[in-house]
Amino acid sequence: MKRRVFTTAALLITAFAAPTTGFAMRKNNVRTLDKKWAYLQDPALRARETGDAVLEIRDVEVSGVSFVDASWRNIRFVDCDFVGAYEIKADMEGVEFSNCRFAGIFNFGKLVNVDFLRCSARANTFVVGGVASKGVRFVDCSFTGVDPDPNRWGGMGSYGETEFTRCKMKWTNVISETRHMIVGCDFDTVDCNVSKDGGGSDVWIEKSTLRGMFDMTPATLRSLTIRDTVLEELTLSDAKVKGDVLFERVKASFIDASVASARSLTVRDSEIRGSGRDVSFVMAMDSAQQVLLERSSFGTPMTMKVNLGPGRPLQADEWSTTPLNELTVIRDCSLPVVDASWLETRHLRFERNTIGSLNISHGRIGKLELVGNTIARSADFTHTQARESNVQLFAKGQAKLEGSNINRQATRMPGAVIKGK
Repeated sequence: MKRRVFTTAALLITAFAAPTTGFAMRKNNVRTLDKKWAYLQDPALRARETGDAVLEIRDVEVSGVSFVDASWRNIRFVDCDFVGAYEIKADMEGVEFSNCRFAGIFNFGKLVNVDFLRCSARANTFVVGGVASKGVRFVDCSFTGVDPDPNRWGGMGSYGETEFTRCKMKWTNVISETRHMIVGCDFDTVDCNVSKDGGGSDVWIEKSTLRGMFDMTPATLRSLTIRDTVLEELTLSDAKVKGDVLFERVKASFIDASVASARSLTVRDSEIRGSGRDVSFVMAMDSAQQVLLERSSFGTPMTMKVNLGPGRPLQADEWSTTPLNELTVIRDCSLPVVDASWLETRHLRFERNTIGSLNISHGRIGKLELVGNTIARSADFTHTQARESNVQLFAKGQAKLEGSNINRQATRMPGAVIKGK
């Protein structure tokens, strides 16, 4: 979620944030703590009287009080309820919130090594650290939205580095800008939008369950790694990635991996089922300089489609001088229907795959290789031009070659044989 979107959303819900939380606040107000209350207001007084000792604030309600331009250090909030909107703008270092509940808008200052342990929020609450935050950790936290409309969601995170560990969230935003880790979490219909304001984020998701739609658009990423994770729907359409995208040991229903200009995109040892759809996996050949699909299954119905294109404008017959995709390798995979039409790449290789039908029509390919694949139905090379090709043997009538040069090019390479119509 972009910062400007957050600000707009916050203004819209400030008036009714607290009443919609569902929390019954019955604790004494933090102002009743006398000396500790004074220490929160005046960090210099606290330093003179107690030095750097940890200040513990326990079992109070923090509401109706203002901490703007404050600096909090070495504080533990335990079993506290936070209610309000914009009153707390404190910078924090070495602060811990344990078993706390939040209701309202908490757009904190810069957070450094701040932990939220077993905390909770509901409805359209925001709990967000400021720009350049580091070491912000949400552990065993829960956030339950009450409305499927994203315009009425809240969020947790920071405009810096954020880690989520074993958190449960639904109908909300998980916010980070420069480093985003999600480990052992259970999310249901969550947005993970990363704005361009921080220059892009490294996103790491591991051992998690992502139910419903996990939406990462728009997003500006330095890299994306998803490992050992079960997910339903992931969309990366038009997300900008500077570095590498890796899916490893992932089980998914649908993935749209149509990112923009990544250095590499890899799907390895994964199962993408396509449940409830006619497409299991989507990407554009110009999504990455190098693409590797390896030892993965892309659905079982004979009509399940894997869409690898297009990578160039439709109806364009000319060759690009510098195609973005340098190398795409699909190896040891199960792919019912492959739509790789209208591709432009320097090197495309299918190796030892089990394929229902294959469409590589209208392509502009520097080097095309099909080696050791089992193709049940047809292989369509119509109007595809390859400067160099090594194509395996097909049964009579199985390969469609009208307007292509594949049959002529194939005979120029040792061991390359194809029989056309």
